[in-house]
Amino acid sequence: MWAALLKWLTGGGIASLAAELGDAYEARLRAETDQDKLVADQRIAQIRARAEVQAAEAGRPVNAIMRGCIAAPVAILLFKVLVWDKALGQWTGGHTDALDPNLWQVVMAVVGFYFLYEAVAAIRGGR
Repeated sequence: MWAALLKWLTGGGIASLAAELGDAYEARLRAETDQDKLVADQRIAQIRARAEVQAAEAGRPVNAIMRGCIAAPVAILLFKVLVWDKALGQWTGGHTDALDPNLWQVVMAVVGFYFLYEAVAAIRGGR
């Protein structure tokens, strides 16, 4: 499972689907029986449908809004802890109670996703 997730993350969602689609077309060409061809055609149709859904959702503003809603609390928390409490703490008297380790895991997941997304985009030439 982890290998598949890592492959998907480093290959990108659409790029991963493109590779799957290429494999499906190759399987279609190698199919010898009508049953094998039908299975390959069904797989091609499923992959194309997934790609169309991802492409349609990518251009919708709701995705940007949802990403912003997920990232905003983490950004506010990190600003408060790093800037208000640590950097300006001697003047502001800022103090944040100790946070639950599970909350820090959520913070690290959000921050890690952002940097991983940016790194993959840079590697793949998207930016």
